Amino acid sequence: MAISTQGGKPLLLLDNLCLFYGSEAFTLSVTEGEALSLMGEEPGVLSRLCDILAGFDKPVGGRILLAGQDMTTCLPERRPIVLVSPRDPVFGHLDVSENIGFPLRVRGARPDTLHARIARVMALTGLEALATTRADRLTPEQALRLKLARALAYAPAILVLDDVLSGLDMRSAAKARQLLSTLQRALGLSMIYAARGREDALWLGGRIALFDRETLIQCADAATLLERPSDPRSAGLFGEANLLTGRVLAIEEDIARVHLACGGVVEAMADEALEEDSLCTLCVRPDRMTPLFGTTVAGDEDTPPLVASIQSVLHAGDQIRLRLRLADGAEIDMRRPLLQSMRAIKPGATLQLAWQASQAVAFPMKDDL
Repeated sequence: MAISTQGGKPLLLLDNLCLFYGSEAFTLSVTEGEALSLMGEEPGVLSRLCDILAGFDKPVGGRILLAGQDMTTCLPERRPIVLVSPRDPVFGHLDVSENIGFPLRVRGARPDTLHARIARVMALTGLEALATTRADRLTPEQALRLKLARALAYAPAILVLDDVLSGLDMRSAAKARQLLSTLQRALGLSMIYAARGREDALWLGGRIALFDRETLIQCADAATLLERPSDPRSAGLFGEANLLTGRVLAIEEDIARVHLACGGVVEAMADEALEEDSLCTLCVRPDRMTPLFGTTVAGDEDTPPLVASIQSVLHAGDQIRLRLRLADGAEIDMRRPLLQSMRAIKPGATLQLAWQASQAVAFPMKDDL
């Protein structure tokens, strides 16, 4: 069971929540005013979690506690957790104001407060000038603002956002991110955002809950996920780290000396569960490796060098991205700033790889990797 909590009394607590039959339960908390991002490679899993939070689906096990109150079986219209997603209906024949007011009227909102609430959320989302515009004439970015206004009209305790940037061009997505960030800070919103990749998970600036399929493997800020992943899956999913197999030769002062299966002896930070003379998975990010071109430093029998050949070279603006092949046929990625001389960097060339021990982490090998 994965457990991730945040300092302070949680507003929302997912207690031993299980998403699918046979999947591992996890505990995750959100404090008041926190913006938490969810990230994983399978959007369907994150969407199911969002639906469970909003009450449109049921978990296999566990509880959803909001301010200590059990919301697990509470109907969507009765729980103060509101979901915004591309699946939300927008009534095209109604104007913006009517779209916002319709669900409030269904829930029995008092007429004397209805117009004030509608006016307030339109002002917050910049929709005043579009109040009488039919919803079917809105741009995708304006339609998203309409959905946000409708959600905010409920004054939710938790705002859940699932894939809300889909269908937006780059400029519209940037405007939507700015609006969401401004609303979150100005209103002190407690927000859960299902991201579609690492860059999408970073912009809120808070903790990121990282999922491998339906399993929560780590929840931390971006710096921790990058520099001190707790699991090889965290290193691979968030840090895009290369995963290399090897055997631990020795561990001294938390530094592991590892003989890689592809040849070469290297060093890395040792996970606390790592043991000498055991198989391990070494994780090193593409931007933390140093290439030696044009010369190869010969190692002794105990410290053979790690040698690779260049398979492809991609110039990506301010950096070059290299695809490398190791002696055992495995391929890894390396990213480096642009160098003054690029003559040696071409497919087929051989280079030697090195890194500081602090730039890699060695974990005990697991059967499921």
